[in-house]
Amino acid sequence: MAAERRWIILAQDGRHVTMGRAAPPSEAEVEAAAAALAAQGLAGWLATLDGNYWSRRRVALASVQMLGDGATLDWSAAITAFEAARQHALRSL
Repeated sequence: MAAERRWIILAQDGRHVTMGRAAPPSEAEVEAAAAALAAQGLAGWLATLDGNYWSRRRVALASVQMLGDGATLDWSAAITAFEAARQHALRSL
């Protein structure tokens, strides 16, 4: 069985939203997500997430494209914040 892949928008603070599973998001969708981040004063990434989000197993994140002000971004800190948010969601099940 192939591993699940989804494309997400990951904000610096760990917040995230799925943008697609069957295919990567369009350029227009990415631009709209970047504008939404900027409107909130945030920056982030378009990233891939490999693995089952709702499983207790680890998932792998890979940056695809930076969105917003790259000078303020820290990929390692964002991954740590993402994992904390994901673990919180898993405990809420």
